[in-house]
Amino acid sequence: MNEKAILIVTHRRGFEADPVIDELRRRGVNVFRFNTDDGNKISFVSFRSETEEIEFVCDNRHIVDSNIAVGWCQQLPPYLAQAGDERESLQRENLLALQLSTLDLLRIPWFNRPQHVLYASNKINQIVAARAVGLNVPRTIISNDPTAIRTFASKQTIVAKNLATPWIISQKETRAAYTKIVDPSWLTDDLALSFAPIIYQEYRERKRDFRVVMVDNQAFSASCIPGPHQHEDVRKEGGTGESFAACDFDAEALRKLRLLMQKLHLDYCAADFIEDKNGNLFFLEVNTCGAWWWLDCLYDGAICNSLADALTARVGDSI
Repeated sequence: MNEKAILIVTHRRGFEADPVIDELRRRGVNVFRFNTDDGNKISFVSFRSETEEIEFVCDNRHIVDSNIAVGWCQQLPPYLAQAGDERESLQRENLLALQLSTLDLLRIPWFNRPQHVLYASNKINQIVAARAVGLNVPRTIISNDPTAIRTFASKQTIVAKNLATPWIISQKETRAAYTKIVDPSWLTDDLALSFAPIIYQEYRERKRDFRVVMVDNQAFSASCIPGPHQHEDVRKEGGTGESFAACDFDAEALRKLRLLMQKLHLDYCAADFIEDKNGNLFFLEVNTCGAWWWLDCLYDGAICNSLADALTARVGDSI
């Protein structure tokens, strides 16, 4: 490849990369898609110590670092934190060591650098940064200490949600772990509570849920009113985004969200908020590679175009 390209780091199930790639190609922008999958569909990476040249090979296409203008971490490797047998674990650990280090070595502007995405994906880092910029966060404890958890739960109704790996992927199915209101009987088993750290938060009866997609400084927001079966999690028993409608979002919260992105070094994110029955707005989490396709339907493709604009602008800045 002679013309410099945008390197899009994703995986084979990263379907949201497709419309952006199509739009970039319509604009005459060169794109190289690099899938980070494991298994038998792995892509290839080579690092040569003498020249420090890096080569990426994917689907019989190849590119070297000197021909990359801009990078976009559209999705992190899909095998991260997924359980595997001895062979799978060996492959994944070595893939991750090579993929992340070589991507980080690239001397290019990034639209969400992979290392920043990895750091910002951590829920503890998000909570600390959100509080630092003044966003309201529900009272929270993240723990596997049975005594600490029971003390926290004794003061209020609480919900539990995973600190990591909310999706369990197998050959047969993909299962999601939703947020749940904690039944007091669950708190009697020390072994279960100590098995793994979990996020425990005060339960807030929600009036509305918000998803806010940020592309640089542009915001695209939507809200929905949870159904009777969605008291803890608006995703439960519903298709993605099917009850959402485009809306305006609180200007002050939006300003703080932009500050949060700066602290986490993110150029793109999809953030979740709730408004409780008393009208208080609470930050829940930042999805560093969060879904936007269903929101884009509400904005007539504006999010896809905004992503293409941001990447194209960075290509111009890198020349």
